[in-house]
Amino acid sequence: MKRIFSVILAVFLALSVCICAQAKPLGDVNGSGKVDSTDALTVLQFTVGKISKIDKDTADINLDKKINSTDALMILQVSVGLAETSEYKVAVKLTAKVGDKSYSSKDVIPVKPGDTVYVTLSLANNFYTGTTNAQLYYNNSIFASAPKAKFNTDGVLYEACGKQTCTFTDWDNVAAPNKERCWPDYSKQKLEEFKKTHKFLRVTMTPNAMVTNEVPKAINEELVTIEFKVSSSAKKGTTGQIIIPVESKRTRTFEGYLMCSVYTSAAITSENSPYVEGLSYDCTNAALNFKVG
Repeated sequence: MKRIFSVILAVFLALSVCICAQAKPLGDVNGSGKVDSTDALTVLQFTVGKISKIDKDTADINLDKKINSTDALMILQVSVGLAETSEYKVAVKLTAKVGDKSYSSKDVIPVKPGDTVYVTLSLANNFYTGTTNAQLYYNNSIFASAPKAKFNTDGVLYEACGKQTCTFTDWDNVAAPNKERCWPDYSKQKLEEFKKTHKFLRVTMTPNAMVTNEVPKAINEELVTIEFKVSSSAKKGTTGQIIIPVESKRTRTFEGYLMCSVYTSAAITSENSPYVEGLSYDCTNAALNFKVG
């Protein structure tokens, strides 16, 4: 009888380990497999000090790196159908600095011929990250080039990738056969006009997706700061953008402006890590507007 009990216990423990290894949906704080009012209550108890430990990866439903009553409210809204959440979310943001002034996507940024503009790309997601590839498009009537970039070497994604696989490539250095694959997914007429007025820069960060402890589960940080040069011949009154468009060509073959591969904890150690479709992308803060003064 003791032997049978031991076998049953061993099987139960093995199943428990397997269950714990699976990635939980965002908001499912207690690991029940669903998002409900119990999860919201758990978060609220944590925020007021009633409990001292919580699964921060699933509790931070708005990805602001804080656990507070806002998360509890959002989880409650999801549980009663007033809001929706996705297991896989990604948001990209661009900010800029000219001289000693900082700007966001809400501003019209004043520049002068010869200025240097420092543009920072930030990424927030809630999943294991594979290859992260972003294209930043810029008006060639304002910007001459983007000669240098500095990665956030203290960031978790950079640490997962390493120096050898964090790259930025300016439009002029992209091989001709690959150049056509880098444009956004616009209609034919819109794309032809866009090509006349824009160039692009590609940023790629490729973590070692075969080693679980080297791949961050969630990211909310600055990835890279890129130096853009305002053309000395830029005419006063000219307007333009540095932008990651909403339109996308995310495919397994890395086409398009933005691509994030997604890995679940179950698949992370497989030989062929999958690319998962159906991601939720937010590019509303990924456009910077400029005007030459």
